[in-house]
Amino acid sequence: MRPHRKKRLWRWTVRIGILIVVLPLASLIIVRAAGWLDMRETDREIKAHLSRHGIEITLDTVFTPSHAISYVRTTRGTPKKEALVMVHGSPGSLDACLDYLRDTSLLARADIIAYDRPGFGHSGFGRAMPSLSRQGDLLNSLMDELGYQRYWLVGHSYGAAVIVQATVRRPERIAGLCLVAGSVSPDLESRSLSWRKWLDLPLVRDILPVTLRVSNEELMPLRMDLALLDNDWVDIRVPVSLIHGTEDVLVPVANVDYAAAQLMQADTILTRLFEGESHFIFWTRQPAIAAECLKLMEVSNERQ
Repeated sequence: MRPHRKKRLWRWTVRIGILIVVLPLASLIIVRAAGWLDMRETDREIKAHLSRHGIEITLDTVFTPSHAISYVRTTRGTPKKEALVMVHGSPGSLDACLDYLRDTSLLARADIIAYDRPGFGHSGFGRAMPSLSRQGDLLNSLMDELGYQRYWLVGHSYGAAVIVQATVRRPERIAGLCLVAGSVSPDLESRSLSWRKWLDLPLVRDILPVTLRVSNEELMPLRMDLALLDNDWVDIRVPVSLIHGTEDVLVPVANVDYAAAQLMQADTILTRLFEGESHFIFWTRQPAIAAECLKLMEVSNERQ
């Protein structure tokens, strides 16, 4: 190859390399600055989404020593003595649960509550709580403050691990659990955390959208947290519903088998697999999942 052609090839190689590096970085900076991945609606937007359905809406904050936790509660008719608490995944916010908050079939049986987990939404946005144990304790503090007699807990993805943790710590008032695409098996969590460690480097974390940074921080120790929880599943004695999509590439469906094997003392185990569905069944199959929650409530009441 002639020298001038080599130089031209080298120049184009350098230019393409710079584009490959610079464009993604520039995109991340723009996304972060614009807040396009903040994943949180304002109180006005939440009320507008829910108010058309003839339900009473409460938006409030519970203050704990470490975090102020924002939540929304919906009620239809007379306030109930029992509540269904929805726990979102990572990243996310209570906005993920809006369709459930207005579901009239669920509201006929219980008040419905969703909250922003620490670092997301309006619960100390950007301040992560990278500890499953503390996440569970925080959920229990929220339930203490709300003061219902019994709770059903629904958790999606990372949220499923949170409700398991909360239940083994304080099982006495939990009526049932629903794990939707639950990430609960330590062995199925990725053993290679090298790419998450790269995302946690000072310069990289500073340009990541806030929700992605917070998500990365809380997911990094998840495998170890789940391993610590491994022997505590025997404390769960209430009915449990396990729901998953068979084509979930983010959280393998084998998590269902792991959970079923761990729930040796559970009163009842209900399983629902959606053939060909992905990790996003929490939204794509909302009516069916709401029906599974109702089934769980019925089983819990029969066993009361």
